[in-house]
Amino acid sequence: MAQKELPITLEEQIDMMKKYVSFRQRIRMRRFLLHAGYFRASRYGKFLLSNVENVGYKSSQDALFALYQFDVDLRRILIYYCNRVEVRFKSAISNACAIKAQDGTFYMKKEYYAPSRGERDTKKRKTNIKYFESVFYDDIVRKEEKLRKNVVKYPELKEYRKGGNRHTNKLPIWVTFSYTEFGTMSMMYNYLRGDLRKGVLTYLFHEKRYSKGDTELVDTWLDGVRNLRNYCAHNSMVVGLKSSIVLRHQKDAENLLPKNNDLYSRLYALKKLLSVEDAKSMKKDLVKLIKKSSVDIYTLKILPEQWEILYDEISEF
Repeated sequence: MAQKELPITLEEQIDMMKKYVSFRQRIRMRRFLLHAGYFRASRYGKFLLSNVENVGYKSSQDALFALYQFDVDLRRILIYYCNRVEVRFKSAISNACAIKAQDGTFYMKKEYYAPSRGERDTKKRKTNIKYFESVFYDDIVRKEEKLRKNVVKYPELKEYRKGGNRHTNKLPIWVTFSYTEFGTMSMMYNYLRGDLRKGVLTYLFHEKRYSKGDTELVDTWLDGVRNLRNYCAHNSMVVGLKSSIVLRHQKDAENLLPKNNDLYSRLYALKKLLSVEDAKSMKKDLVKLIKKSSVDIYTLKILPEQWEILYDEISEF
């Protein structure tokens, strides 16, 4: 039998926060918990407690409040650049693939996809094909139809309904992408035919030719950025983040990606996928935030030592 999850009062929540940080004035902690909630705040407390050996002492509530605010400000910066990647890739997929296919509704046709995703392993091939047939493709079709038919929610698409100039047409990808989320876009890139996947990269970046291996690297970078965006969009803690694996580009030295599943690895993925100007701008924004905050990002191991130098040495894709 499942155990019953019992709620706890605000005063009990304040007492429980003493496990993580030191404080005497309950009124400040009460105000904080009324805003953040115990279960969100306790994650920051646990993070500080896990770093007691690095800090040398149990953190104060001031350190907790500073860490929370740093995380809020950090998410504001990161989601902006995640959105820059999303818009950039949506534009590239729309333009590169539609021009190649000479069809703005190519995404509705199975011939432009590789259901196996080019996987050599038999088991993985079957899994990919099954997911494409039973989940991904059906989802794309449903979303397009929902957009076209929902008069109340999407009145601006009246041209594609009965009485409109394009009522017999499906929605072109650049219209559909205006309403679909990052996850749908990245999954579409995962399943596109190999030549289209390479074409998107050629459209976006400076190299004239890209390999299958390059597209597989981009899959991990997109997944890392998508995952980070979800953390930010749902106001989840990103300091101390541990998430999906980001792979290192062969042009980069091993030390440029110390770990493949932490917060810095998301910065690595972002730099690879952003424009040069945006990548520089993101670094400036992060440096500015770190300088104004009292949070010691190195003692708490939020980012690696000399992350700025490492970041600058990441090669353009």
